[in-house]
Amino acid sequence: MVHDHNKTLCYNFLMLNLLLKSLPFFSEVKRIIIAYSGGLDSHVLLHVTTRLRNELNNRELIALHINHGLSEKAGQWTAHCAEQCAVLGVPFININIDAKHKTGESPEAVAREVRYQAFREFMQPGDCLLTAHHQDDQAETLLIQLLRGAGPRGLAAMPQYAGFAGGWHVRPLLNFSRDELQAYARKTFSPNIQLWIDDESNRDTRFGRNFLRHEIIPKLKARFPGMAATVSRSARLCAEAAELLVSVAADDLQQVQLDDGAFSVTGLLALGETRARNLLHQCCRDRGLPTPSAAQLHCIWNEVIGASADSEPLVSWAGGEARRYRDALFIGAPLMPHDAALSLSWDGRATLLVPALGRLYGEPVTGQGIALWALEGKSLNIRFRQGGEKLRPAGRTGHHTLKKLFQEAGIPPWRRERIPLLYTEGQLLAVAGLWVAHEVAAQPCEPGVNLHWLASG
Repeated sequence: MVHDHNKTLCYNFLMLNLLLKSLPFFSEVKRIIIAYSGGLDSHVLLHVTTRLRNELNNRELIALHINHGLSEKAGQWTAHCAEQCAVLGVPFININIDAKHKTGESPEAVAREVRYQAFREFMQPGDCLLTAHHQDDQAETLLIQLLRGAGPRGLAAMPQYAGFAGGWHVRPLLNFSRDELQAYARKTFSPNIQLWIDDESNRDTRFGRNFLRHEIIPKLKARFPGMAATVSRSARLCAEAAELLVSVAADDLQQVQLDDGAFSVTGLLALGETRARNLLHQCCRDRGLPTPSAAQLHCIWNEVIGASADSEPLVSWAGGEARRYRDALFIGAPLMPHDAALSLSWDGRATLLVPALGRLYGEPVTGQGIALWALEGKSLNIRFRQGGEKLRPAGRTGHHTLKKLFQEAGIPPWRRERIPLLYTEGQLLAVAGLWVAHEVAAQPCEPGVNLHWLASG
C-alpha cells in the first residue's frame, strides 16, 4: 500500500512538468528562478525542478536564496543552501536583506515585503519565479484573510500563476499537501542526511500563521480530514468570483472615468454603492495603491461621493486618499509636503525637477507660448501661488485673479498651489501648462517657448 502511494506520489510530482509546460506564457520564459529558503518545501521544489531540467527545454535554472538576517543561524543556512545547490548542479545566488520591523509593524508582513522586493529587483524580463507554496499554505492564507474580514479578492488567496516584475510568479506545488511533500522527501532523500533547514521561528505561535498551523488546523484536520483540499477549493471559487468583480469594474470604468483619470460622481451614484465600491477598490489595485478597507470605502461613498457639489471632502487611509471637486472624484497617493515659498532659478529650456511635485521644461516653438525675447537675458524664477496673483491671459481682455482662472478651468484647489508660476523681475509671465501673459505672448511667426508641466503621481 505504501509502495503504491509512493508510486502515485512520484507520478504526481513528475506531472509538474506538464503543469509548467501548459502555462500560457511558457514559450516566453527565459530563466526559471527558484525561491530557495532551504526548508523542506523549497528543497522538494528545487529537487523536482532539477529532475525536470531536460523536459523544460534546458532553460536556465537559478536558485535564489534570501537571507533575512533575523536568525543567528542565517549564515549557516546560506552556506547549507549553497552546498545543496552545488550537489544538484544549480547556480546559487544569495541576497542579504534587512527584514527588521519597526514597533507596531507585523514582522511577517515586513519580511514578506522586503523579500518580494528583492525578488523584483533580481528578476529580468522573461524570468519565471517559482515558490514552494502548497495546499496547506493556501488553506492558512484563506483562514487568515477570513479572520481579517477580507472579501472575494482576499479570500481568493494565492493564484497558481500571475504576472510579476516583468515576468511571472508560479506556485507549482499549490495542489499538493504538506503531507505529500513530506512523503516525497521521505521516499527520495536519505534518512541519514538532513537536506533541509528547520527554521525554529516556524514553530513560534506568537505569529498568526504559525498559531493556525500548529494549534488550529491540526484540530480541524482531525475533525475534517479533507480540510486543506476543500478550503483550497473555496479559494479557487473565490478567485473566480474575484475575476467577475474585476470584469464588472472594467465595464463600469468605461462609464464613469473622466479624461484626467478622475471619476464622475454622477456616474458613480448611478452605479449604486456596491458597484461603486467595487470599482474604487479595483482602481486602487490597478494604480498600485493600498486598498481601503470596507469601512473606508463606505466612508468614501457617504462623505465624498455623497457630499454636496460645492464641498471639498477628503478621506485618507494609509497610502491613499479620495478627494472631490465638483462632479469629479480623485483617487491617488497622499500629497507630498510642499513649501509654497519655494523659489527656483530656471533658464526657460532645460528640464527642471521640482521636489515632490514634478518636472518642467520649455519646448521651442513658433507663434506660440512665451515670446523668446521675453526670456533671453532675463533672470527667470519659478514660484508658487501665494494668493492675490493676477494675469491677463493671451487672447483675453483685462486682468483676472488666478483663483478665478483656476475656477473657470476646473482645476481642483489642492493642485492650484502646486502649479509652477514663471516670473521675471517680479512680473508673472506664465502659469505652466495653462496660460501665458498677454504682454509676452509670441506673435505669429515669432520664436517662442511652450512651458510643459508634468506633475508627479
